[in-house]
Amino acid sequence: MVYYRPGSLSEFIGQKRIKEELFIYISSVKKRNDIFPHTFFIGAPGLGKTTLAKIIAYELNRNLKITSGPILDKTGTLAAVLTNLKEGDILFIDEIHRIPKPCQEILYTAMEDFALDIVIGKGNTGKTIRLNLPKFTLIGATNKPNLCSAPLRDRFQLIFKLDYYTDEELRDIIIKVGKTWGFEIDKNNALKLARAGKGIPRQAINLIRKLREFILLNSPCSSKGYGKISSEEFDRFLKLLDIDEWGLTSEDRKCLLTLYKEFNGGPVGISSLALSTNISTEELETIYEPALIRLGLIARTRRGRILTQKGYLYLQKKYKLFSSNKALCLFSN
Repeated sequence: MVYYRPGSLSEFIGQKRIKEELFIYISSVKKRNDIFPHTFFIGAPGLGKTTLAKIIAYELNRNLKITSGPILDKTGTLAAVLTNLKEGDILFIDEIHRIPKPCQEILYTAMEDFALDIVIGKGNTGKTIRLNLPKFTLIGATNKPNLCSAPLRDRFQLIFKLDYYTDEELRDIIIKVGKTWGFEIDKNNALKLARAGKGIPRQAINLIRKLREFILLNSPCSSKGYGKISSEEFDRFLKLLDIDEWGLTSEDRKCLLTLYKEFNGGPVGISSLALSTNISTEELETIYEPALIRLGLIARTRRGRILTQKGYLYLQKKYKLFSSNKALCLFSN
């Protein structure tokens, strides 16, 4: 199956403010026939940073070179990438925060001066040779901007922070992707699936992929596609994945139950909660916790994560662990 990815700004759903700004900058660069400004995308994995980089290159008809921070772990590797660029090329570096500090220093010099300083020899006999680079655009992407050096961050003229998507935006993505893949999902069912997407398009698309395989196995396939998915089929699919009416999965509920059972509702540090749930700290911080916070089921405090009153009431309704009155008392205490 071909992975769905919008190819232009007009096809891209969500991130409205960023799209509007990018449209202005892209239009201006086209008129001036200039180089696109160095751009920094900040956001959790799966929000569309790579997609936006590809869209910028497409809209400007520029070559896009894609690499990642872990690959650029030596100055020689980085120098080879930079010297192979051509005028107007766009270099996209994912996980740019993982580039070692010495390489970051070379990178921000190249961004500002479009030049590369190479040291030949050692000690007193060493020489510094400056190689001129073609004017290029660097697009960096990260979910941990604090790990990038301040001088590197300062070289980016455009900085965009991608927000988590609303359920309605994910619903529209789900409907659009479903049609692209040959089946139709009505708005109500698409919204149910969107809630389980946790505000991340990649998560939502992964769910659609699973839905497609489920329909393929359980329904006869026609040459014209899969047609409209019935509510009965859709509910069976949600039951199979153990997704409830809140859009919560078993992993989400594990976070809430662990917070209640093992830490008495909190407060607890993120590392301790991750260890107890057997979920990595990064996954907990970027995938599960933001959705639970947006739903109002947990909250961050200075002392750590806690169950909210809404969280207690959810557990009471779902698992009958205690009465509703006790949930209110637990929260008030």
